[in-house]
Formats: sequence, C-alpha cells, structure tokens
Amino acid sequence: MANIFSRLFGSKFPSTEKYENEYNTLRNAQERFHKLEKSESILRYFELDTLVHSGEFAQKVIKIKKERFKDTEAFQQFKKYNEHKRSKNVVNYHKYIRKDKSKLLEELKNTPDVQEYLKLKQFVESEEFAAIKNKKVTADDKVRFKDTDAFQQEQKYKKHKRSATVKRFNKILRIDKSAEAEELKKTSEIQTYLGLKNYIESPEFEKIKSEMNDKNRFKKSKEYQLLEEYKALQKSEDVTWFLKTTKDNPFKDIDKWALTFEDNFDGTSLDENKWITGYYWGKALMNDNYVQANEKQFFKKENIELRNSCARIISKNEDCKGKIWDTQFGFVPKDFAYSSGIINTGQSFRQQFGKFEAKVRYSHTAPAAHSFVLLSEQMTPQVNILKTPENGTNKIEAGNFWGNNGQISQSVQDVKIPGSSEDFYIYALEWSKNLMEWKINGITVYTQTENIPQIPMYVSFSTHFTDIPKQDKLPISMDIDWVRCYQLN
Repeated sequence: MANIFSRLFGSKFPSTEKYENEYNTLRNAQERFHKLEKSESILRYFELDTLVHSGEFAQKVIKIKKERFKDTEAFQQFKKYNEHKRSKNVVNYHKYIRKDKSKLLEELKNTPDVQEYLKLKQFVESEEFAAIKNKKVTADDKVRFKDTDAFQQEQKYKKHKRSATVKRFNKILRIDKSAEAEELKKTSEIQTYLGLKNYIESPEFEKIKSEMNDKNRFKKSKEYQLLEEYKALQKSEDVTWFLKTTKDNPFKDIDKWALTFEDNFDGTSLDENKWITGYYWGKALMNDNYVQANEKQFFKKENIELRNSCARIISKNEDCKGKIWDTQFGFVPKDFAYSSGIINTGQSFRQQFGKFEAKVRYSHTAPAAHSFVLLSEQMTPQVNILKTPENGTNKIEAGNFWGNNGQISQSVQDVKIPGSSEDFYIYALEWSKNLMEWKINGITVYTQTENIPQIPMYVSFSTHFTDIPKQDKLPISMDIDWVRCYQLN
C-alpha cells in the first residue's frame, strides 16, 4: 500500500545550492578520507600507535629511563675484572710483565760484542775448557795453561765481559722476568683475566659504559625517536582530521552507496556510448525514432544540446517528419508541427535496485510533460522519479506503474515544488526490494512499499506533448546538470 511520507512546501526544502554544496563537501571529505586510509602517514600512525601502546614497548621505555651502567652485564664483567686484577697471581703477572726485557735482550744479543761474548762464555764454562785449565804440568807435558789457546780465549772473554754492551746485557738479563710471565700466562686464572681485560678495554665496552652513563640516553634511544615520530604524526593535520572524522563517522550514509553510472555532461556533445536519443524499441528494431500515437511532438537528436555542463532538451515549434507507433498498422509516417528530445540508457545501462538521482530544472508550459523516469522492456513497470503534470505548474508527479491482469495500475502522488520550477532541484529515488522512496534535495516526499519492481530498469529523460501547446509559449527546455546511479555496497 502506498502512503505519503510527507508533503513538503516552501522553506521545508533546503536550497539546492546548499544541499549540493553540503553533499559535495561531504563527498570530497569522503574521497580525502579513503585516500588517507591508504596513505603512508596514516598507515605509519596506526603502526606506531599499536607499537607505543604495547606492553613490550612500555617496558623498554621504563628500562631505558631507569637502567644505569651498574645494571648491565658489562658492569658485572667490569667487577670480575677488578676482582681478578687484585689477585696475587695477576699482581705478579703484571710485575713480571713490567720486568720483561726480552725485546731489549734480543736487540743486545744481536750485537757483535754480545754474540762474541756468549760464544766465549759458552766455551769457558764448558768441560773442555775446565779440563784444559785444570790440567797439571808433567814431565811428559810441560805446556802451561798460559801458553794455551784456551787461555787466550779466556782473556778475550774477560775483556768482552768488561765491555759496556756486555755489562748492560748481563745487568738486564739479571732483572728480566719474561720467562716467569710466560709461565703465568698459561694458567686459567691469567687467561680469564686477560679475556676480561680485553673486553674492558674494547670499544664495545666503552660504548656501553658511555651510553649507560649518558644523562640524555633516553633522548638518544630508538624508542624516544619512535615516540617523537608518533607525537608529530598525532599532531599533523591529516591524522588529526582523519581521527576526528573516524570518530564522527559522517560517511555512513554515502559509504553504503557505490557509484555505478555517472554523466556530468562536461563534453561538447552527448556521449553516445551512454545515451540513445529515441525510444529504446525504435533503436532496437529499426535504428530509428518514433513516438506514441497520442504524442504531438517528434523526438530529434538535434534537440539535445550540451552547454555549460548541462544536457538541454529543447521543445519548440518545428515542422518535421517522423513515425508513430500504431497498434494496428505498426510504425506509420507522420508530419509533426513540434519537435522535442529524449535521452535514455536503454542500450548501455540498466540496474535493479539502488539510488537514481539527477539535478534538473525546466521551463514549463501546459501541456508539456517533462520526465525523469525508469523504464523496462515492456510498458510496465515504469517509475516516475519526476514527471510534470500536463496542466500543473510548480509541482511534480512521483509514482509507480505496474501490470495487473492485463491492466495498468498506478500509485501516484503530486508534490508541490517550492519556488520556481526553473530552479535546479535534485530529484532522487532510492529503490530496494521492499521499499521505494522519492526525495527532493535529500528530503523524502513519497514512499511506496507494495508492487515494487523486481527487474532491472533504465534511465530516461524526455519532454513530450499529448495535447497541442500554444505556439507563443514555445520554445521550452529541460536542463539536466548531472545524473548519478548507485548500488548498495
């Protein structure tokens, strides 16, 4: 059963300019919102938002702020190093290291004086030399030691021993502890100590100690940098706007609609991939135009103009030839005194359910019928989104027509338009399985819940006459600024 949702007059309609501006502002905001949804800044913000509010991150921040050098493993190694450093063996090791003269000894040992001295020393300390020196003079062997070559060698030895270089060599030799140091170095205690010492003296240890003792340590940390990046993003215009918009959720009504068809008529000629300029069956059956037998005008392609981003249907006094559909004789030639225009999407676009809207204005004279309708393959169903009553001014007819046992039934409501029909209004139909809702500038003017069409339908705009217009009242026109169709997401 059809019912009137509301009859709206005068100022109860928002102005078309205000309504369209608000809608366009909302649509632009929606486009910005969905673009930002996939932007690097928003994705990064939510990534950081999740991170900085995680328990793990919070614990890291607390640890960085509170932890000092004494709390680190490096400090424990430092303590062990100091404990080992005070042990007797390590103290002795360092003492021996300080008395390690092996390099200097090696240098002196390579001098000619020391080399000769060591060679002579080896001889005079040998058993051979001792035997020669201790040999007694006998009747058979009267050679005295002083007369031997060994004595000469001993003298050379004594002379070399008195040289400054050899004296220095022997003095250093007496204090050198390199051998003792080398023996201690082989022990596990010294090995552990040396490992700790290498670590304590390493750049790694110095870096840890320096960082942990730095009063600005947190500000130099990765976590601080992440927090600062998060705060900066949080204050940015895009993120601030995005978060507020997300909270307000202003797009819940328009987000549910997906655009399926649109024409803003911005070109210089009609887009013939979208529109045909005659009744669908005329184009389908004979690729030509025709009108119904009771129509006084003929539809001509030339009566469609695109100017100022509008499609204009012009109705005027004009003698022309065309065809009518006669139920008995079929397509019959006829002379006409008036011409007009029609555009429809019968060959390009049809849709079952959704939202269909257009921004339209028209100049009216009786008995013109301007229409924005949905049509089907047959006479019915037909839905009048906008149709001017032939005898009315400043009002439109919203209605639905359906077949009923071979007859055509209808549910129609007249709705008064505030102001002038020559002003633009946005006429819309929201059509679902169980409901049809007619709107003007976003305000519901009529609803129907029964006999709802359940087949795809196409969009049509036209102006026709079923009675003779007054010649001095023509030409008249119907302007379509834009057309949009949507389906529910």
